[in-house]
Amino acid sequence: MTGAPDDEALIRQAQQGDHDAFGRLVERYYRAAYASAYGVLGNASDAEEIAQETFVQVFEKLDRLREPGAFTSWIWRIARDTALKHIRKHKRVRPVADTPEVETEDRPHEPLVAAEEKDQLLAALEELPEDMREAVLMRYWEELEYDEMASRTGVSAAALYQRVCRGLKRLREVIERQGKDAMA
Repeated sequence: MTGAPDDEALIRQAQQGDHDAFGRLVERYYRAAYASAYGVLGNASDAEEIAQETFVQVFEKLDRLREPGAFTSWIWRIARDTALKHIRKHKRVRPVADTPEVETEDRPHEPLVAAEEKDQLLAALEELPEDMREAVLMRYWEELEYDEMASRTGVSAAALYQRVCRGLKRLREVIERQGKDAMA
């Protein structure tokens, strides 16, 4: 399923060597590749690297894409497979790198609180089973509807709904546990 009516035209143009058209496709679908990689790897720096590698592979294999309507799920699968190969090659997943936060003049504590919450959420996401993490990321990072998620993964919308519900419940439990551990 493509996200915009002109995706098919962009794909055909890119297949004919139009680099601008390919660039627009990368802009539209980078988040999907990143979320797919992050769902497997559980960390931002490796997911960024894999998302970039995904589009190198997409560029190299674009002439093999016969069904433009499958573009999004094709990208998602390439990113997932590349992330899995990365895990096998490196035998581990690196922790998320700290990202600097910018202070605001009137509320200097907010970046610290936001950074702590972000770190807490990323740590909690890493504890989810891969299938739940992927479903939660597709739903809330990519903001996909369940039918789009089902089309992309081949898993029923009902099963994905259950994964998201269970994943959110597990995230709450992990975050609560982290909070209690920090107070101890």
